[in-house]
Amino acid sequence: MHIHHHDEKLKCPYKGCGKTFGKPAVLTDNSTIPRQTYYACPYCMSKIDIVVENMKIVDVKPTDYPKVFDSPAKCVHYFGFLNSIPKDMPIPDECLVCPKVLQCSVRKH
Repeated sequence: MHIHHHDEKLKCPYKGCGKTFGKPAVLTDNSTIPRQTYYACPYCMSKIDIVVENMKIVDVKPTDYPKVFDSPAKCVHYFGFLNSIPKDMPIPDECLVCPKVLQCSVRKH
């Protein structure tokens, strides 16, 4: 008897991750009003668009960023970089378009 595993059919669309998963993570962006909930790869946490057919998620695709570097999972600086820069320093452009800017800039009190 052939058991077909079709639960791990979604593949992260970003270079540098590309892992397969059963269902995307659901993240909430608390910095927007109203709060926005979006789907993300459960591994690299990059935002993804989902393609739904017959109430099932059949595919995922990258969301359109103004410019996506080789992979949003790989940061030009390092994750947490925005925590370490002085508060009066402007956020670099590449950080503004990075999908992880929210997690990265969480200030540690």
